[in-house]
Amino acid sequence: MNLVWSRIYDVILKSLIAVDSHIAAGLKKMHHKNNCFELLGYDILLDSDMKPWLMEVNLSPSLATESPLDLKIKSGLFIDTMNLMCLRRFARKKDSISKIKNRVKNIMRAKSNQSRLISATANLNST
Repeated sequence: MNLVWSRIYDVILKSLIAVDSHIAAGLKKMHHKNNCFELLGYDILLDSDMKPWLMEVNLSPSLATESPLDLKIKSGLFIDTMNLMCLRRFARKKDSISKIKNRVKNIMRAKSNQSRLISATANLNST
């Protein structure tokens, strides 16, 4: 089984190498190339000798689940994709409190700077 997966990985890597220059050219046109990714769906056929054959590569494959096997495979794919992107669960309450604290700090800092400027201006005017 390890040999079969190794051969499948080899097919996938070779297909990516084949389109590398096309992808690089497309990335040069993008303004925010570090903020995107593409999910590819590989259809690979195994012959009677367990040799993999690339049938097609789907750009943005469907994540619809029509069977329990689909659900198992695609939910794992989705979780792995989110983990690769380093997404974390959003805690709205915690995040909101943090934002409020930062806003208060910035307001206090701005008021402090403003009072220093007023004091400095008053000292200049009195001399």
